[in-house]
Amino acid sequence: MATRTQEKDYLAVAKKKVKRARDFPFLAKMLIYGRKKKGKTTFATSAGVENTLVIDPELGAIYKRKDNPYIWPIDKWEDMQDVWGALRSGLLSPAALELGPSDEPFTWVAVDGLTRVNNMCLKYIMRTEEQRNLDRRPGIVDRRDYNKSGELMKTMLTNFHNLPMGVIYTAQERMISADSGDSDEDEESTFFVADLPDGVRGHVNSLVDVIGRLYVTTVEIKGEQKQQRRLQLETHERYDTGYRSDFVLPSMVKYPTIPKVTKLMMEGKVQ
Repeated sequence: MATRTQEKDYLAVAKKKVKRARDFPFLAKMLIYGRKKKGKTTFATSAGVENTLVIDPELGAIYKRKDNPYIWPIDKWEDMQDVWGALRSGLLSPAALELGPSDEPFTWVAVDGLTRVNNMCLKYIMRTEEQRNLDRRPGIVDRRDYNKSGELMKTMLTNFHNLPMGVIYTAQERMISADSGDSDEDEESTFFVADLPDGVRGHVNSLVDVIGRLYVTTVEIKGEQKQQRRLQLETHERYDTGYRSDFVLPSMVKYPTIPKVTKLMMEGKVQ
């Protein structure tokens, strides 16, 4: 005689899954973009050297000799799968790497050069297609390559988003205009975005909690002209920026750090 299948106890399942918002750990995800040499790597490592693993396709972090961060250099797309696999284990720590005393797993990962990672992904697709199709001319990008690399990038971004840790992406800045042609910076049609393909940029923008533009301006401090690093947070007609928070944050943050921005998001103030 056939036995009746026991109905699943969905209430018990719900009791295990449903939580209040404050019960979830806050694992911030941020996309920070800007021109070269404006302090993106400095920001990316500001959560603490012992807490942060820097994924470095541009080898920009190797110059941080004073802070001496933990760096995983990558030079091909396949390296990103290794990085994700190691971080997903939840066991990666300075002590596990035999590079430091802390046995606490890294709580932040900084992908310091998403523009470069995207280029690696495109090159990977091109190599794969050239090996598959011997009639294809080497070194020539096919339109379909962009679509395939875009889907790979989206999968990678989703995988990193699901890691139980904070994630910082940095990217180069790109200037675009409403007519998609060349434009001077002074024209009102100019718009500044992270230097990524539209589909990839749209995907990462949907995942992160902060989209910030890092820039440097000259200010007068005690009668002296000094360089001040700032992070644009507020939605702006010329900058692709914004954030998720219950609080209204300042339009920009002076001398930004990850702890400062995170505290602003959670409490609406730094002090």
